[in-house]
Amino acid sequence: MSDLDDGFRELQAEYLAEVPQRLAELQEGLARLRGGEADAQGLLRTKLHQLAGSGGSYGFPEISTVAREAEQFIRGEPSWTAENLERLDIALERLKVVVAAATGSSAEEERSQRLIDFGYRAHLVGRAGAYRDGVAELLTTAGFLVTSDRGSAEEVSQVKDLSLSEWPDVVVIVEEGNEVDPHMIATAWSVPRAVRPRGIVLITEREDQDRLRAFAAGVDVIYSPEQARAELAKYAKTVARIGSPPPRVLLVEDDLDQAQLIASWLEAAHMQVIHAPTAAAAEQILDRRETLDLVLLDVTLPDADGFSLARLIRQDQRHHLLPVVFLTEGSEVTSHLEALRAGADDFLTKPIEQNQSLLLQVVTTRSERGRRVGEMAYRDGLTGLLNHATFMFQLEHAVEFARRSEESLAFLVLDIDRFSLVNDRHGYLVGDRALLHVTKVFQRIARGSDLIGRLSGEEFGMILRQGTCEGAGVLARKLQTAVEEDPPELGTAEPIRLEVSIGIACYPASGVSAAALTEAATRALVRAQSGGRDRVRFADPIAP
Repeated sequence: MSDLDDGFRELQAEYLAEVPQRLAELQEGLARLRGGEADAQGLLRTKLHQLAGSGGSYGFPEISTVAREAEQFIRGEPSWTAENLERLDIALERLKVVVAAATGSSAEEERSQRLIDFGYRAHLVGRAGAYRDGVAELLTTAGFLVTSDRGSAEEVSQVKDLSLSEWPDVVVIVEEGNEVDPHMIATAWSVPRAVRPRGIVLITEREDQDRLRAFAAGVDVIYSPEQARAELAKYAKTVARIGSPPPRVLLVEDDLDQAQLIASWLEAAHMQVIHAPTAAAAEQILDRRETLDLVLLDVTLPDADGFSLARLIRQDQRHHLLPVVFLTEGSEVTSHLEALRAGADDFLTKPIEQNQSLLLQVVTTRSERGRRVGEMAYRDGLTGLLNHATFMFQLEHAVEFARRSEESLAFLVLDIDRFSLVNDRHGYLVGDRALLHVTKVFQRIARGSDLIGRLSGEEFGMILRQGTCEGAGVLARKLQTAVEEDPPELGTAEPIRLEVSIGIACYPASGVSAAALTEAATRALVRAQSGGRDRVRFADPIAP
C-alpha cells in the first residue's frame, strides 16, 4: 500500500471530522429560513454547493449527490411552504445518514440506503408473528421504513441509547396476550421528551385495558385491531408530517408591553409569532391566508371585542379549525362562558406574567393538536395530498384570486390509465403503493407553488397559479414522461408500467368559475382517454 493511499485516507479522515460542523451550519441555516430571514436561502445554497463539490473530491460521491440535489431544489426558488421546508429537512436528514454510512460498516451502509429511500420511520414493538407482520406491511405501504423488536426488558432498556438518526417518528406497540408490557414500553419511549416520537400507538384486543394508565405512560392513541387496519396508516403519516416547521401563532393583543413579553416567551420556545394590535389587523392577516397554527386572542381590543373576532374565525371555511386561545381578565365565569360560546379551545387568565409555563404548555399542545386535526380533515389518508373537498375549495379561491388580480390560471385533471388492472392483478396493497409512487413523481415535477389533490381513486388534480395553457401543456408532458420513465418497483413478478391521461382547462379561456373549469378539464380528460389514452387534451375555449 503506497504512501499516497495512506495520505489520501488521512485527508478523508480530516474531511469527515469537519463534516458534522458543516451539517450543524446547514441546520442553523434551515432554522433561519423557517424564521423568515432574508439571507438564509443564499447561505444554505452556498453551504450545499461547497459540500457537493468537496464530497466527490474526497471520495464520497454519495455526499455530493445528496447535497447537489438539495442545492438544485433551492436554486429552483421554491415558495417556502411547510411542505417545501419539510422536503429540505428530509434532505438534511439524508445527508446525516450518508455521512454516517461513510464512517460505518457495510451493514450500516445498507441500512442508511434504506433510510434514504423512505421519508419516515416507524418502530413496532410486540411478539413476532403474522399480526405484527401485517401491521409492518401496512406501514411499509404507507411509505415508512419499519423496524421492530419483541419488547423485552433488555430491548426496552436500550431505547435511551439510540442515536437521533435511529429515532422513529412513530412507535406502535402491538399487545397480544401478556407478552409485552405496553406501559413500560410507552414510558421508555416518552421519557426523553426532547426527542420523543411524534406518535405512540397502542394496538390491543383487551377490553379491560387500563386506558387512563396507558395515556399517562405516554400513549397518544389506542386502537383495536379493526381500527388499526382502517386508521393507523393515516394517523402515522399525519403525525410524521407535522412537527418539523415551528408553530406559527397569531397574537392579537393591543398592549404592546404584553405582546412583546408573550412573543419573547414563545420565540424562546422556537415558535414564530405574528403580532396584530387590533381586530382589523388580525382580519387582514387572516385574509392573506397566512399559514397559522393557533390564535392567541385578547378579549379586549380597541376596535372590537375578541369574542366577535373568534366568531368570524369560526365562520370562515379557511380557518374554522384553527385553535383559538383567549387571554381574559381575572377569573370571571361569565367571560369564560362567553369565550366558549365564541368557539374558544382554551383560555388563560391575566396577569400573564404569573402563567408563563402554563402559556407555553397550552400553546404547544393546542397548536400541535390543531395541526393533527387539520391534516386529518384536509389531507387524503393514503397520499397525504389535499383531499377532494379541500382541493375544490382551494380551486374556488384560486379562481377568485386570479379574477381579482387579472392573472392566468391552469387546472389539470390527471387519471392513471387502466389502473383497475393493477388492483385486479396484484391486489389493493400493491395498488396503494403504486399510487404513492405516482404521488411522489407528481410532487417532484410540480413547482412549489402548484397545488396537488387526490380527487378520487386514481384521479388527481393540479392547480397552477399564474399558469398559462402553454406552460400547463409543457408540465403535463413532463409528468407523463416522468411516470413512464420511473416505474414503481413493488416486487411484483412482472413490472408495472403506468401511463397518465391529462385534461387541461385554463382561466379565463375555458371557464370563469371553479365549477366551469372542472367540467371543462374533465371533458378534455375524457377526450384524452377515448383518443387512445396517455394523451394530453385541452378544453375548448368558451364562446365569446
